[in-house]
Amino acid sequence: MKDFKNLNSTLKIRIFMGFLGAMCFSTVGSSMTIYYNQYLGAGITGILLIVSSIMVFIVGLWSGHLADKLGRRPIMLISTLITTLGGAVATFSNSPLFFDPWLTYIGFLILNFGYGFFNTASSAMIVDLTDSDNRRVVYSLQYWVINVAVLIGSALSGWFFHDYLFELLLAVTLEELLSFILVLTVIPESFNPANSLIKQESIFKAYHTVSKDHAFMIYCFASIFIAMIFSQVDFYLPVHLSDSFQITNFSGLDFLGWHLGTFTIYGQRMLSIMLIINTAIIVLGMGFVNKLTKNWKRSTGVSLGVSIQGLGFILAFLGTSFQWEFVAAVIFTLGEMINVPFSQALRADLMESGRIGTYSGVFSVTQPIASILCGLMVSGSALYGNLGSAILMVFVVILGVGPTLLAIRMHERPQSIQY
Repeated sequence: MKDFKNLNSTLKIRIFMGFLGAMCFSTVGSSMTIYYNQYLGAGITGILLIVSSIMVFIVGLWSGHLADKLGRRPIMLISTLITTLGGAVATFSNSPLFFDPWLTYIGFLILNFGYGFFNTASSAMIVDLTDSDNRRVVYSLQYWVINVAVLIGSALSGWFFHDYLFELLLAVTLEELLSFILVLTVIPESFNPANSLIKQESIFKAYHTVSKDHAFMIYCFASIFIAMIFSQVDFYLPVHLSDSFQITNFSGLDFLGWHLGTFTIYGQRMLSIMLIINTAIIVLGMGFVNKLTKNWKRSTGVSLGVSIQGLGFILAFLGTSFQWEFVAAVIFTLGEMINVPFSQALRADLMESGRIGTYSGVFSVTQPIASILCGLMVSGSALYGNLGSAILMVFVVILGVGPTLLAIRMHERPQSIQY
């Protein structure tokens, strides 16, 4: 709480907006993969996710350049209008009077288009308003708050997604409209475009310049595979649980004197439970982990965090029982808590002042590329199954850790690297 009070007002509002956005979107986000799988099939679902990721890839590059040329705030205003429109289309497509899974996908495609714009400009704004001394604290606090939101949203998803999707989508739409109003009325600009190093550069020249920053580009390469690990909760894990999880019944449950009878856990509920486990541990344990890792080297924090998180998902893909998936969720959460503050602070430290928007644009493409690969993984899982997916994750972890360690060495001892 003390750390939050010491932040400037813009960062406080951004964290509040992040809380609302994460809470509302997490009520539908992860479960949409199950939704598409149910109505359109796994093969089509993988292709649709790839198409969405390609679009986000292009949008991220475009918005990063614009954020340096026009400022952060105009991009955030445009993006929140777009996400409001996307939410409205998805809501209408699941209303009591109309239902169309394909139009729902179009709505989420528009949402993702807007999110691509917003996230790049928003990330650049956070870097603008922080420095190397307080950056890890800000990222840790933001991460903690968002996970509180995800904890609430995931709980709502598990119990209401199946029967109240229309109401949940309506909440997402209203939240995006509120975000537009907040940016319009209380969020000031954090960057003067006149100070930009790319104000006279074309988008191609700007990104060509950034591409010559070898340490940053190597880290971006590694981040694709790190993002693949994080993305499994939205891609293969829901499909695995939907197809392979053994339905579990808990009977004779009592809570505060109330007899709850039999409680059934199926694939979608198991996913929600794993997300609740994930966020609950983060909310309760993030402070302890931060203290434990305070004096760790960045190389230790990232490599250990990524490895443990990857191990958790490997175990999740191999399991089919409630107990097995519970343990897997605890393991990948521990790795996530270790990795996130180190990797986010490292990313910001690698960026050159005056080109933060462009650097953020380059980094923003790591997620859609990771999503494309995860989509291929979902489609290909029909051939190689759970075991093959677990083996693939081993290579994903290796490709995430190795290049990151190289990027850290290049950043800390650039004089020792020869080209």
